[in-house]
Amino acid sequence: MGKRVKKVDSKEVGLEIGLHVFKFFLKTEYLHYGLFTDGLDADVGNLKEAQERYAQMLFDQIPEGTKTILDVGCGSGKTAQELIKRGYEVDCVSPSILLNKYAQQLLGEDGTIYNTKFEKFETSKKYDLVMFSESFQYIPMDISIQKAKSYLNSQGHILICDFFRRDMPEKGPLGGGHKFVEWQPILENSGLKIVVDNDITDLTSGTIDIVDDLAKEVLQPTWKLVFMLAEDRFPTLLKLVRWKYKKKLEKMEKKHFSGQRNGKNFKKYKIYKLYLLQQQ
Repeated sequence: MGKRVKKVDSKEVGLEIGLHVFKFFLKTEYLHYGLFTDGLDADVGNLKEAQERYAQMLFDQIPEGTKTILDVGCGSGKTAQELIKRGYEVDCVSPSILLNKYAQQLLGEDGTIYNTKFEKFETSKKYDLVMFSESFQYIPMDISIQKAKSYLNSQGHILICDFFRRDMPEKGPLGGGHKFVEWQPILENSGLKIVVDNDITDLTSGTIDIVDDLAKEVLQPTWKLVFMLAEDRFPTLLKLVRWKYKKKLEKMEKKHFSGQRNGKNFKKYKIYKLYLLQQQ
């Protein structure tokens, strides 16, 4: 029997669910972290404002004279939509079929979305700016930098805003991110001029505290109630599920309900950086 091919990516489904939750409850279509500046509390009611501040931070970094932008990993398309409103010509590239459908509805005929991985993306076009907003971590670093450079106009820029893993002896409770110790030599040897290099770890860590609060106050009680109901209605089936998926269930509960995925540990194990790099 051949190996089963996964038709649906769990991360993609998770982002799609997150988008609908954010849109309905928080009236926001952004999927990126929030930027908690000027004393803004890390509260779920402030997440929309924090995400808008994050987006504005990106917009503020765009160099004067920029006209064309390639948005790598465009998510819901909200950032691209805002860029278009500001007069930029924007193309997007993303492998997320579900999110791309939503993004295309937002952009209409104002922006083009290429449904492919950046590694496989090909175009004869050149751009003034190639932007990675929380998408850099999903692409091999040597490929992403060299490929982005090949699509830049003379003196063009690369904007990266994403988190990396700190060099720690133990594995942290939060996944994701390239190793920062491996990124540094790639950056140094990239031939790119570092225009901006900002550490925004403290300003973004509040997002993880909100996620942790959501897990403790909403997801965990809901999880327990679902199992309580299943135990009452389908006791035999629940025993089978618990036996068959014991390790997976324990891993899931430890990951989401242990309280270790918080802002404090985010700052300990991750470093969130904003870079503006220029083609030489």
